[in-house]
Amino acid sequence: MAAAAFGVVVGVAALVWSPSLRAEPRFTPGPCWFTVPDGEAALCGAVAVPERRDRAGSGSFRLPVAVLLSTARQPAADPVLFLEGGPGASPFGSGEATEEKMEVWWDLSAPFRRSRNVILFDPRGVGRAEPDTDCPELDSVGASPRARPVTREQRAAAERAAVTTCANRFKATGLSGALFSTPIAADDALDVATALGAQRVNLFAVSYGTRVALEILRRAGGRVRSAVLDSVYPPDVNAQEEAPWLAQRAFRRLFDDCATNRACRAAYPDLEKRFLAMVERLDQNPVDLVVGEFESRRALRLTGAAVIAAGLEAMSTGEALASVPAMLDRAARGRYDAVAEWAPTSWLGDPDIADGLAFSTECRETVNPADPVKQAESARRYSPYGSVVADDPGQRVCRLWPAGQQEPSERLPVASPVPVLLLSGAYDPVTPPDWGERAASTLPKSRHLVFRSAGHIVTANEDCAMTAAVAFVDNETLPANACPGAAKPPQFDKP
Repeated sequence: MAAAAFGVVVGVAALVWSPSLRAEPRFTPGPCWFTVPDGEAALCGAVAVPERRDRAGSGSFRLPVAVLLSTARQPAADPVLFLEGGPGASPFGSGEATEEKMEVWWDLSAPFRRSRNVILFDPRGVGRAEPDTDCPELDSVGASPRARPVTREQRAAAERAAVTTCANRFKATGLSGALFSTPIAADDALDVATALGAQRVNLFAVSYGTRVALEILRRAGGRVRSAVLDSVYPPDVNAQEEAPWLAQRAFRRLFDDCATNRACRAAYPDLEKRFLAMVERLDQNPVDLVVGEFESRRALRLTGAAVIAAGLEAMSTGEALASVPAMLDRAARGRYDAVAEWAPTSWLGDPDIADGLAFSTECRETVNPADPVKQAESARRYSPYGSVVADDPGQRVCRLWPAGQQEPSERLPVASPVPVLLLSGAYDPVTPPDWGERAASTLPKSRHLVFRSAGHIVTANEDCAMTAAVAFVDNETLPANACPGAAKPPQFDKP
């Protein structure tokens, strides 16, 4: 047997039979639901977490867990615990996409696994975890082919019926919003680590997962050796209130960068002025289009708000950023094909998100606590970008969904002495660098790297961001000159 393989066997034994393993929560080994590549090893199974921690004997939920095992002869005792975004997304993906997603995970985790194990798990209510909180009614409504765009009223009626049906089933099975929240997600994550024998962990979190990670630091910082927070979502911001500013900020960055880039300025003169004129024109006279091919064909009513949303969607993915000025210029000249491909669907359902978990968390922690006066003021102040929230379904959904109530203390900033690396993309319209700075202000051992040409989830597209994350977990610090290319502004495509 090869030395590396022998090390894996030792790692499995230590992981399962650690003396510190508690009876509750407990890990039950089982078969993996994905292919393990030749030369790699994984430990799969489930961890049972308490349904309610405030009631003895309340039952438990089983969370699927996969430990991608280290290639080291003696792995470090503190594994990397990954916290997925969403809320409601699974790190494993679903259906046929699981194999493809796990191939990415084996590659992505390889640098971490040179010294330690990597833990992936589905949070309660998500993916293969108990309970099932998905709303297939919403997925089927949104997937129904339509020859013509539906009106706002038709869409709201269809969504209301689907959400009502899902909420009634949710309650009929004994579920309540009190079972789903960021603090509960934090406790479950720690239970997963405990069940696997890890007394300390290194957190690697993306998007909404960074909010869970910060809550872990608040509640049990002593169990965290280091944390990497990619696209930071701190608890003391409300995305509903700040949505218009987030949109305006991203477009301001785009227009300023294009104006200071000689080639971009020459290729797309007066881009901002022409963009705003197009937005106004489309708001007054929307254009009906059919986009996509075959099963993905959908009717789209292109309004000014839809064009703004399309630009934000493209900017959020770093790979598409270079083409955004050309896309907007083309649309301003009446050629909408490219921008229409980026326009997000107007339907609420998402087959890759556990809707019930997402509604429970977002209604409790974002929609219901949002100040309507601040929202209206923000929409006016950042017009026309405030139009992105004009038809936001959040209020409609949360009037119907049985969400819990957030404690005011949960909205306080998180202070912790744990070493933390924060990663932000300058073009991120979801979790901007400003939020990373805000979180860093109460994390004295933090380091914040901003990537000038990146969007949302930096480690997905920036190789140096992933290199920095691995180095930080290994050493709990970074050299002063880490990722010098991060400050380089984007280079935009020519016509």
